[in-house]
Amino acid sequence: MLETSQGLVLIDCMNPDQRCIDIIEQGFADLGLDLHQLCAIVISHGHGDHYGRADYFKEKYGAKIYLSKIDYELVKSFPESAPWKAIDLPVDHFLVDGEELEFGDTKIKAVFTPGHSEGCFSFIIPVTDEGRPHQAALWGGSGILRSSNVDDYYDSWMKFSRICREYHVYAEIATHPCLDMGLQRLAIVRNIVDGVPNPFVIGEQGYQYYEQKFYQMVMKHKEKASSQSH
Repeated sequence: MLETSQGLVLIDCMNPDQRCIDIIEQGFADLGLDLHQLCAIVISHGHGDHYGRADYFKEKYGAKIYLSKIDYELVKSFPESAPWKAIDLPVDHFLVDGEELEFGDTKIKAVFTPGHSEGCFSFIIPVTDEGRPHQAALWGGSGILRSSNVDDYYDSWMKFSRICREYHVYAEIATHPCLDMGLQRLAIVRNIVDGVPNPFVIGEQGYQYYEQKFYQMVMKHKEKASSQSH
């Protein structure tokens, strides 16, 4: 979640069930934030554990939904065998590669990174730590699924890695906390005191080390595919 001068912005929306609705609503309440100030839900890709019940939050609180056109079509056409039901998600804005999403004084860089899904996007997000500005990266794709395109995933990783260097990315957040010990680091943040570095602010070298896990993963898949073809 991001606080901006225009309102609150939620990045992804958990799973499409009542439990996750309750978690999000309670989370905002615990932070003392008014969900009626939620102006946007920016969705990295069209899998149910990311778009969740964005439609509910749009209807109840007026948030606009951002998603790629490609994955909007994916969401509408899930087969019965898919883990999520096909829905016509009420998207307000289709993401465009390289655009800056402006929310008042905050601009989120949207980068088209297909592979995990055909319409996946990743983001560079401006953040502050004790008043110090940083650029944080969110790699939208996480793992490689049976439906993923490994070659696209590799090309997207190379592209996003280059852009992160151009932006001097200094911090990271993940689409799934299991990827970066996110829950453990959040526990630290809850008890942090002034002067102690935020554990999500890891420096440029730290971020480059973190993103190597995705490079190593995709290379293993490419090597496996190459060995099976011979």
